[in-house]
Amino acid sequence: MENNTIEKLDKIAEIWNNFILEYKFCNNKIRFTDEIKTNYFGDILGYFHDTFSLISDVPKNSGNSTKFSFYISFLQAIYVQQDFVEELLYIFNCKKNKSDLKNDINYSKNREIRNELVGHPIRKINGKFISSTLFSYHSKNDEIEYLRYHIDNNYSFEKVNIKIDDVIKRHIFFLNTYFDLIIKKLESILTRFKKQIEILEENISVQDFEILLKIISAYFEKFLESDFIYDAESLKVIYSKANEHERYRHFIENFYSSLKEYILCTKDDIDLLTGKKENNFSEIELPMFPIAKSLNQNKKEVSYHYELGKLSTKRDFHDFEFFSSLLKSKCDNSDVLAELQYMEVNLHNDIEYYCAYKYLKWLLKNK
Repeated sequence: MENNTIEKLDKIAEIWNNFILEYKFCNNKIRFTDEIKTNYFGDILGYFHDTFSLISDVPKNSGNSTKFSFYISFLQAIYVQQDFVEELLYIFNCKKNKSDLKNDINYSKNREIRNELVGHPIRKINGKFISSTLFSYHSKNDEIEYLRYHIDNNYSFEKVNIKIDDVIKRHIFFLNTYFDLIIKKLESILTRFKKQIEILEENISVQDFEILLKIISAYFEKFLESDFIYDAESLKVIYSKANEHERYRHFIENFYSSLKEYILCTKDDIDLLTGKKENNFSEIELPMFPIAKSLNQNKKEVSYHYELGKLSTKRDFHDFEFFSSLLKSKCDNSDVLAELQYMEVNLHNDIEYYCAYKYLKWLLKNK
């Protein structure tokens, strides 16, 4: 199977995982039913990847039983992938149905071969014998050869030879055609979504805070899952307390800066997925030797990474006491000690604990 075809399927999966599943704005543009919300779509992607090798790995110089097994799995894998493409076109509301596919020679020719050899090797209609097929024992490595008797030929013997490469080429062309159609539909959704979040971006600084949260909840809800207590109700409480203590003001300021950064990153992701921007990561040349940061010889650099990492998830009293004591042993700043004390008192209050935690991180960096 061509890498380009697999890359297209992976791109569909990436857009699905990062945008369709995460944002109501995006999934409202497709048939996002209760069934499709389950792992149904993931099963289709998994089945695609599992069957690619059945199509591309053609055995060489094998015995008849191995050849026949390959013919059956090869044709059946193509048949199943055709059905999955039909389902994807339905999910993404691409306005294509089975009748459209039947008019595509790359679909109908391969399906006809599969039906004749695997689906209905002995075919009857209303009890009337129509045809029968039998794999030949003399097939070449690059062919499927079979014997055929059909009513259209007065049941005369026919020997049919089909080039395996021709079947594969037709199927790849079929997959690329409809993967491209799906990607085009998904890119149009992403483009519209980008315009929506650009409107959000333009109004961050001027919008009333509660209205801003409603807009985020409606169009950019994944951001509200990106950090602790970023749910709308908790944020309203914190905003109302912004003048009570620096920790609350700092949390809200951090929320605004994180929102702006998240929007920029999301727009960059959309530009990469829609071809508006190239990923230049592979072009970055790493230095041959690591660059050391010069340090003040009279001042020892101190890291709080371990302790902060442990305190970032709420713990019971004994765990908190242990990890906070490690931090205290490194820093005796009064403001830092006060926030640690406040976190300890509020171990069971998410809003107070995490506001203090974020402020603590800022203090350790800036004091």
